[in-house]
Amino acid sequence: MDSNIELRSDEVKEILERMPNWIIRSGTTLFFVVIFALVIGSWFFRYPDIIQSKLVLTTLNPPAELVARSSGQIQNLYVADNQEVKKGDLLAIIENPAVNDDVFVLKTKMSEFHEHLTGVDGIKSNLLEGNFRLGEIQSYYNGFLKSYVDYQRFFDLDYYDRKIASYRDQISKYNLYYDRQYQQKVISESELAISKKQFTRDSSLFTRGVISQSDLQNARKKYLEQSYAFQGTRSSLASTQISISEVDQQIIDLELNKENERKELQNLLIQSFDNLKAQINIWEQKYVLITPINGKVSFNRFYSSNQNVKTGERVFTVLPSDSTKIIARVELGVQGAGKVKIGQRVNIKLDNYPYLEYGMLEGTIRSISKVPEDQKYSLDVDFPNGLMTNYGIELDFAQQIEGQAEIITEDYRLLQRIFNPIRSLIKERL
Repeated sequence: MDSNIELRSDEVKEILERMPNWIIRSGTTLFFVVIFALVIGSWFFRYPDIIQSKLVLTTLNPPAELVARSSGQIQNLYVADNQEVKKGDLLAIIENPAVNDDVFVLKTKMSEFHEHLTGVDGIKSNLLEGNFRLGEIQSYYNGFLKSYVDYQRFFDLDYYDRKIASYRDQISKYNLYYDRQYQQKVISESELAISKKQFTRDSSLFTRGVISQSDLQNARKKYLEQSYAFQGTRSSLASTQISISEVDQQIIDLELNKENERKELQNLLIQSFDNLKAQINIWEQKYVLITPINGKVSFNRFYSSNQNVKTGERVFTVLPSDSTKIIARVELGVQGAGKVKIGQRVNIKLDNYPYLEYGMLEGTIRSISKVPEDQKYSLDVDFPNGLMTNYGIELDFAQQIEGQAEIITEDYRLLQRIFNPIRSLIKERL
């Protein structure tokens, strides 16, 4: 009986361990259905990449930051905080070796002087008047004064014109002398004609034996003397003409030398003028703070005279008065920048307003720089809803508020994201 029980136990065990075929078929089918459903779902399921970057809140016309280009005390302060200013207004001057008013007066005089530089006449100017104390500019001013004095002396001495006038007077005298020589030539030519007729007549008489050979020789001698005198007057006329031509050439040379020297002195004057003007501009850039735009000046750390500033420190910020359009300026790294397109949505979280409490701003990309700078692209982001957050809170605008930008890129299928690495791996292996 025990053996029967054992035999039956083995049969039962075999039956229990055997998997029914319908279960195997159903399980396989279910597995492939699940796999197929996942593949189909991954094809239809899309989601975007989010690229995070830093941003600064500003306006379409950004504020102008005036930075100190030299270290020292604020010598003169000409504006107050929140004062309206116009482009070109003087805001402050940093201490320097020059007397500021002297530099400004000189700059004004140079503007008046400029229109005379390209003329061909002397320059009468009151630029020499005044004892200017110009600090770093002094040597350039002295060089300009020397060029100016040399140029003006060239006209005051009037050397070339007086020399040319002397030569012209000499030519007038030569012409008068030439006229007298010409009259002598006419007389000599008449006397030569008479002596020639006399010699011809005496030769005929001598042939007929009317006069002696001595009389013929005297007639011939007189004819030769008159011929020599006539040739002498012709030579004198030619010599006078040569002298006149030589003096004419000397006048031409003097006029050429005069123009060459004038141009050389003028070029030196223009060069020294440009050097002085450039040094004044350098002085202004180094020590003078001038607003480049219309707007309202905002003080930062510095608010009164005699405060010390260092090179590179921001002294003033001028907020533009002609732009109210608010934008965000985003710095985007080159990694993944190809995914970013104009018109894409941007979620903006400002550091001044915690997003869990105030919410986020919504923006759209309006422009992307074509060329990166320091491995970063510059993006401008518009606010279609203004500064209204997704919580319905209106945020106050302030220049240069920093924050984080979350750029929502194009949606990709989940299936693409799964197979792209596999495809890339296969391409690399092949």
